[in-house]
Amino acid sequence: MKFNKWFLFLIPIIAILAYFSIPTAKPVDETGADVLKIRREKDAAFKAGEESPIKDKTQFKGLKYYSFNKDYIVDFVLEKAEKAQSVDIKMTDGTTEKLILFGKIKADIQTFTVTLTLYQRENGDFFLPFKDKSAPTETYGGGRFLDLPLTNVKNNRLRVDFNLAYNPYCAYNEEFACPIPPAENTLPIRIEAGEKLFN
Repeated sequence: MKFNKWFLFLIPIIAILAYFSIPTAKPVDETGADVLKIRREKDAAFKAGEESPIKDKTQFKGLKYYSFNKDYIVDFVLEKAEKAQSVDIKMTDGTTEKLILFGKIKADIQTFTVTLTLYQRENGDFFLPFKDKSAPTETYGGGRFLDLPLTNVKNNRLRVDFNLAYNPYCAYNEEFACPIPPAENTLPIRIEAGEKLFN
């Protein structure tokens, strides 16, 4: 997805509004049934959707996932950057895409304290690109993504459900350009949740 030039003028305003208007509504807990429903809907969209990245839809049998695991629903502490700003994220085709740098999130996963850089899209929702030790043998080598709604925030904590981690379109079709997770978002552990390699 390319960045609209006119939006450059709105970045400072949107960044300020997004930075100071985080809701405190109780996040919705994902359950195994919820995740299964989301996965079925995605498989259907990839099978028949016009924007599907799947090259041969006739042979498509569905994506591969780890089994749902509630232990990978993690509440991270939010650490806002001193100043919200737009940043360039590198893409797989050598171009860049602008996102809002929100700050950091921190939590204990397994025996490690994990800190990740968190971004926001123009609609205010969070974007979390990451890579873990399951790549490249079990998950996409370029990393996986999470889209996190603002409603996942409560009491300065962000609920992250790794069961919803997904592969970028370039994992299925090299014609697509995708963001590259920053080096600081490489985890020293395996995240056995979410989408797996497609082959």
